[in-house]
Amino acid sequence: MTSPFVQVQTTVADQTEATLIADAVVGERLAACVQQIPGVGSTYLWDGRVQHATEVLLIMKTTAAAFETLAARVRALHSYDVPQIVALPLEKVDPDYAEWLRAAVDDRPTSHLEIERKFSLANATLPPDPADWPGVGTVAGERRFHLVATYFDTVDVALASRGITMRRRVGGTDAGWHLKLPRSEDAREEIWLPLDATKDDTTVPAVFTAHLTEVLGERVAQPVCVVETRRTEWDLRAGGLHLATTCDDYVTTHNLIDAGLDREWHEMEVELVQGDTDFLEDVTAYLEAHGVHQASIASKLRAAMGDLMDRTSS
Repeated sequence: MTSPFVQVQTTVADQTEATLIADAVVGERLAACVQQIPGVGSTYLWDGRVQHATEVLLIMKTTAAAFETLAARVRALHSYDVPQIVALPLEKVDPDYAEWLRAAVDDRPTSHLEIERKFSLANATLPPDPADWPGVGTVAGERRFHLVATYFDTVDVALASRGITMRRRVGGTDAGWHLKLPRSEDAREEIWLPLDATKDDTTVPAVFTAHLTEVLGERVAQPVCVVETRRTEWDLRAGGLHLATTCDDYVTTHNLIDAGLDREWHEMEVELVQGDTDFLEDVTAYLEAHGVHQASIASKLRAAMGDLMDRTSS
């Protein structure tokens, strides 16, 4: 039987690098714990010669499933051209420790494909009753949330200009850090991390910036906008399937670059769960026929930044 747990070892040049890697892999839920052993004497072959060094040994406890992601993160942070990254199976693990280890690492970044459409509503307008939408059997689980999200971008809004959003949001069932990367007209890949993935609420998780290296270059992402949403949410079901979730949102934005761009609006979202794109098309046609039109700007951040994107790109 293959062990679900492994002990990963690497050696680094000094204590500073050891702490950098340890904080990153634990903070990003790629390892449950890291032990640092300084003063390790190493003898190895490099450039055809026998070399000697005093290093810090890192011992990382994680799951076998997380090894590839952990190894990639260590390589990205490591100063060596060819770092030692080896894993040994943990064949026998105390049950209580195993439960803690699995829970710690199972909170590592999660990713899913988000397929949704947004629709514009007048401030005083209620959306058409979802129970009457085509294909919907029942509407269940009304929930109300107060969401507050801080969006991060560069001063020239390089992320929003490319359809990328990065935020830290409190409230709701998915509070945490969210990175959304465009994949098609209606689909975005969403990567999630817990709120405590960083030591404070203004430091972007390193695992997110690793996805954005080409876009950011030497620029630094910083808070650019705060979006407050009063949301009412329902589940749309039929024949035992959870087709979609729909949200009725009243949105207020505060632009941290130009307060003159602060805005308020009313919108509705329909996000697929088990439903297919035909269902989404049918709902779109129904809403259009009832005077509810698909929003021309899908991202709350793009709407909040307004013509700032035009100004910075001109």
